[in-house]
Amino acid sequence: MKIIVILNGVSKKKKKFYHSILPVLQQKFTIEVLETQYANHARQLAAEAVLKKPDAIISAGGDGTLNQVLNGMMRFGNENLPALGLIPLGSGNDFANSASLTADANDLLELLTKNQPKPTDIGKVICRNRGNEEITHYFINVCSLGMGPATVQKMEKSPTWLPADLKYLLSIIQTFFTHKPEEVELQTPDWNWKGNARVIAIANGKSFGNKIYIAPDAKLDDGVFSTFIASNVPLLKFLLYLQQLKTKKKIINDQIVYSDTTKIELSSVNKVMLETEGELIGFLPASIELIPSQIRFFRK
Repeated sequence: MKIIVILNGVSKKKKKFYHSILPVLQQKFTIEVLETQYANHARQLAAEAVLKKPDAIISAGGDGTLNQVLNGMMRFGNENLPALGLIPLGSGNDFANSASLTADANDLLELLTKNQPKPTDIGKVICRNRGNEEITHYFINVCSLGMGPATVQKMEKSPTWLPADLKYLLSIIQTFFTHKPEEVELQTPDWNWKGNARVIAIANGKSFGNKIYIAPDAKLDDGVFSTFIASNVPLLKFLLYLQQLKTKKKIINDQIVYSDTTKIELSSVNKVMLETEGELIGFLPASIELIPSQIRFFRK
């Protein structure tokens, strides 16, 4: 089996990949490693990798690297794509958690040798860029608006010398005390919602934001999104709710809405940002649609 690994070039765990993981994989497979050199490079590398027709493309990094690899692969449409895999070398690794993946070399070797890649759902987002032009983006874990993209935006403005974990911690603290609920209207084929929201998450996976379980019952191949809406919840109460979500428990409160759907239309009178897997992608209005069994993914 021919495998192309796209490695996050700034990952703190890059040494672990080269010393502990790559030699194990090379015992069984033909491996080519492409290392990212700059922001969004993984998308370009993935598109080029598809043209080489490998059996699999494996993202080695966090959720953001996986998102870029997915979008690079989808540049050529959805026909005859290689299988997709993940070596979780990020800090949060939310999708890896949903897919029951680890960065253990022997676990990975067993997964690749003894299991066929499984059909896996993804989401398709049509939204607007800063120039108000229509763009298309894909995600495999979670798309969100509200505090999620606000935190990502603050992270992007953080000093480059700060460690990634500290950037995230400081950014989420700043966001928690400065972000105001955003007015959003949400329409689906079966139900609608309108109001001020702290967080709206459209989930294929179970968690985001480093294991905040907004969709603990979500499955990667059930053909539906799990949606989570936190409306204008008082700030301190929302902080307590976040701690509850970390324990995989659903919140019972009229200001928290859980539901399922396959398609969502989002709009707002304001310029509201969207993020997917920790990557800012654009602004409302947006149409988000589930594409069932689109990707063949190596997971348990």
